[in-house]
Amino acid sequence: GVIISVRSIPGYNKAVIIRHGEYFTVYTNLSDVTVRQGDNVKPKQEIGMVHTDATPKTQLHFEIWKGKSLMNPTAWIAK
Repeated sequence: GVIISVRSIPGYNKAVIIRHGEYFTVYTNLSDVTVRQGDNVKPKQEIGMVHTDATPKTQLHFEIWKGKSLMNPTAWIAK
């Protein structure tokens, strides 16, 4: 895929959006990002570090979109 956006989102820390043809993956709640807009990424390539809060809770927010339709990511996650 290609990194189309790296930005900060209030309440979600840093976010990365990747275009995979007609699909997009969205990763939020990252404390650190190791990619930049325009970078090409490969499957399983590290794109950043998930944020850990004070409780300590570490949780990634992940979405898959096909155009403007939100998809269920369960079938897409590598095991």
